[in-house]
Amino acid sequence: MAENPNTPAVEIAFRTDPGRDPEKQVNEDAVFHVETPHGLLAVVCDGMGGHAGGKEASELATKTIREIVLAAPAVTSPRDALKVAIEEANRRVWGMPTDEGGFRPGSTVVAVLAHAAGAEVAHVGDSRVYLLHAGAITQVTKDHSMVQEMVDRNIIKAEDAASHPDANKIMRALGIAKDVEVDLRPEPITYTAGDVFVLCSDGLSDLVGASEILDLAGSRSAAQAAGQLVDLANARGGHDNITALLMRMKGSAAVTDQATIVKTIPLTAHEPLPVSSDRGSGPRATVLTEPLHRSSAAPVSTRGGAGGTALQAPLAAPRDHAPAAAVPIAPPPPSTHGSAGRAAVIGGIVLAVIALALAGWFLYEQQRPRHHGVPLVIPEAGTPTSLNEEDAATAIPEVTLAPVLAPPSGVKVPWWKDPDAATPTGEPRDCALARWQKEHGRPAASYEPLEVKCRAAGGKL
Repeated sequence: MAENPNTPAVEIAFRTDPGRDPEKQVNEDAVFHVETPHGLLAVVCDGMGGHAGGKEASELATKTIREIVLAAPAVTSPRDALKVAIEEANRRVWGMPTDEGGFRPGSTVVAVLAHAAGAEVAHVGDSRVYLLHAGAITQVTKDHSMVQEMVDRNIIKAEDAASHPDANKIMRALGIAKDVEVDLRPEPITYTAGDVFVLCSDGLSDLVGASEILDLAGSRSAAQAAGQLVDLANARGGHDNITALLMRMKGSAAVTDQATIVKTIPLTAHEPLPVSSDRGSGPRATVLTEPLHRSSAAPVSTRGGAGGTALQAPLAAPRDHAPAAAVPIAPPPPSTHGSAGRAAVIGGIVLAVIALALAGWFLYEQQRPRHHGVPLVIPEAGTPTSLNEEDAATAIPEVTLAPVLAPPSGVKVPWWKDPDAATPTGEPRDCALARWQKEHGRPAASYEPLEVKCRAAGGKL
């Protein structure tokens, strides 16, 4: 490398190959590395759109990124220079025309800009960056793919992602919308001498596992390892274009805390299926799909003709092209591993218990005996506690009173209860009873017959 103090000393090499699919012998991958005022720039792009469309998209993307980073002012930080370059590449690919079938070209991108203080890493799509450090390998980037989102949501297991039918569908790419979200690490990755950055397209990572990349890239020269990685992918079917770029660092980043080297990023690479698997045979083109939440603004794509991949343009094209209809995507199967399933089961049990309790209460209310209250009449002071014979005959003539029982010995019976007892005043009983009923407001029909008997007996009222 030149004497630019911002450019680290590296051993760098790449190899790209169209693969073994007879329908994809136009290599839509594009790769380059270049020394810039901001550091050593390495880029891998994987074009989509079918033959010339995908190839032109990836070549336009790499050309734009190179141009913008090289032209960035010296005061620009390496991170900002890389971000602006990828965003401009997206706008230029977005401006490419669609073909007669309405397919829009696009491209993934993965880029490393290594400088004296570390390495900036950015990507869009499912092309990857791996880091080999201290005998271990880490997948630095996270695929913008449907299966990765399924793994994140616990819909499928990580080990099943590589063989999933939607493994070739990505959620994000350059040129599919006017603006793009660039996945850019917030801080540069520090490195030490002997660390290796591996940039590759999905044609390699689909068929070669992370442990195999560690074995080859960690024990061979950059050029030899890049060639053997591509050969291994071809030996397993080579269903897509294959690109591998290796950067072996010969010095360390100018930082004081070497513990900041990336060691804790989860390894999300999916190990390849056995060589005998059907995955290695037949075309397996990368296509763009919409997010799992079915956002209406997400671009959708379908496979293009002639073995290539083509992107359908559901968004308005910058020219006189009508937007194509979005292709519906079946919702993913519900998860049986997440907490949502357990919550649904618990909720169902609670609702069942409540329903049983309500049903039992309803049956009890329908069948339990009813008790009706009887009004209690409390007689006024001085009121006889029972009707005399005249009152009973007058008030309820149809009722025959039972004979008066003799009271127990020693018990004094009130005069109005004892027909043989004299009245307190010595007057006839009829006179005393008539006077009492009249004073207490009894009906005239009750006391008038008693008055007649009183007069007949010689009494006075």
